[in-house]
Amino acid sequence: MYPRVCVAVAVLVSVSLIGCGSERKLAECPSVSVLVDTGSLPVMRVPDSGNPADLVYTAQIIDAKRDCDMPKYSKHVDASVNIHFRAERSKPGEAASYKVPYFVAITTEGKVLAKQQFWVQFAFDQGATTADFTDSVNSLSLTVARDKRAAEYGIIVGFQLTKSQLAFNRKVGRYAP
Repeated sequence: MYPRVCVAVAVLVSVSLIGCGSERKLAECPSVSVLVDTGSLPVMRVPDSGNPADLVYTAQIIDAKRDCDMPKYSKHVDASVNIHFRAERSKPGEAASYKVPYFVAITTEGKVLAKQQFWVQFAFDQGATTADFTDSVNSLSLTVARDKRAAEYGIIVGFQLTKSQLAFNRKVGRYAP
């Protein structure tokens, strides 16, 4: 009986150390965040109207999670970001499909080092008022400066907005109807 207990304890310790290693690895990766003013995309019937009554739908970035791979003794980082979106419309309606633009940027010390725009497609089912969808960007690559650590860089995501959409977000706040 005693050897079985020792084996069970050894397995539990190994599993917990594996978890610690992956948490430590993520702590060394660039952080990911959603840029507040660009976390919501208001789409109007009449572009640039700025009137909340003209909203067709609003898409939001709900969450962004990152992963990265940093070979030991290397200054090169390969990262990926998984983004969870949600779109809402005020009334149930016909099935409808849309495509929205978003960006992913690499930053450090308040400066944008690289930025890429992507598009994600989603659909409202007939009668639905919400649509949840995800997208992944697996092609982020970064060479860490000699005097920096990878954790000193950041990955920022947001919707690619027009000036009027950005002004609308700033006027009504992050959680627009």
